[in-house]
Amino acid sequence: MLSAPLESALQHIEKQFKDLSAALVSGEPVALESASAAMRQAGIDFSALIQRLTPAERKNRQLTIRLEALADGLGERRASLLRRTALVERELHTILPATQGGTYANAAGAYGNPAKSSGAFKRFSA
Repeated sequence: MLSAPLESALQHIEKQFKDLSAALVSGEPVALESASAAMRQAGIDFSALIQRLTPAERKNRQLTIRLEALADGLGERRASLLRRTALVERELHTILPATQGGTYANAAGAYGNPAKSSGAFKRFSA
């Protein structure tokens, strides 16, 4: 059995996780930003609480199971967010192609353009 403060903190972080998941599914940028900030703060608060637990409380099987499920879910949401980011970047490059070339785009060949003479010395005579 978990203590009341620990159970309350777990319920809070699980609720924030559900809110984050819903915001990610909705695709609403403002909702995703606020849900991410709330999840981050809940994680910081929960981490502070975990630091104050006794070793026996940290080894609680129910706590371990719930934290593992939360960690797995966060990993999945992170991967989903990375996939969405890549998709949005690809779509942006399709809609708005790059307007400027790379810094070295005009170089000819692997070593750039051949050296050019300044024109100051056309011919030497002895």
